Amino acid sequence: MSSSVEDAVLARIAAAPVLREPFAHCVVDDVFPEEFYESIIDHWPEEESWRPLSESGRVSKGSYAQRQVVLMNPEGYARLDPERRAFWEHDVGTWLLGDRFRAAVLEKFEKKAKSSAGDALIVSDRNTYAIGPHTDAKHRLVSLLFYLPEDETFRRFGTSFYRPLDPDFRCAGGPHYAFKNFKQVKTVEFVPNRLVVFPKTDQCFHGVERIDLPGIDRRLLIYNVRLTLSSTSSQSP
Repeated sequence: MSSSVEDAVLARIAAAPVLREPFAHCVVDDVFPEEFYESIIDHWPEEESWRPLSESGRVSKGSYAQRQVVLMNPEGYARLDPERRAFWEHDVGTWLLGDRFRAAVLEKFEKKAKSSAGDALIVSDRNTYAIGPHTDAKHRLVSLLFYLPEDETFRRFGTSFYRPLDPDFRCAGGPHYAFKNFKQVKTVEFVPNRLVVFPKTDQCFHGVERIDLPGIDRRLLIYNVRLTLSSTSSQSP
């Protein structure tokens, strides 16, 4: 199953046109085969498996507590019951975190790196979550946001793209900025089985407008290709 799903996802990504405004990105609908998408819904982590992103070590303590995550690594898998662990670790993780998938994603956007790796996390955004316009961290190369809702109830809460009011403003990566300093150019609606993918640049400002719907469970799978430490060091001046 894993091999056929990987083939299907890669074919969908390869066929997707690269849109250029406001920065390079692709929107891929029906990215997973229908049966596999149903398996994702069926194996969604139970409530006790989640922990706040702020407790994961990926962001500073106390920030973005409304973003709940299960990391796709041994520690994260251990939080899942056996059936869900088998699905996410083997049916998803074996290809998503593999060399072939990473190489294809880099090739799509003509990104090159001496040494790179992939990491992923399962995400549930809750009410009041928001993240201001930002470009991804300096070590990121390409980001993939798999939308995984059960239906289109939360379609207005998709990822938004922004353009700074100062046309000369650029950001190498890291800080999250105030919405008031940016123009919201586009929102990729949050509908089932959709992928949003873009390479990291100093102009790829994206974010999520404040979620104001009690009881929301904004489900995603986020995959990033990043430079490894050795590759990052080799590119330093």
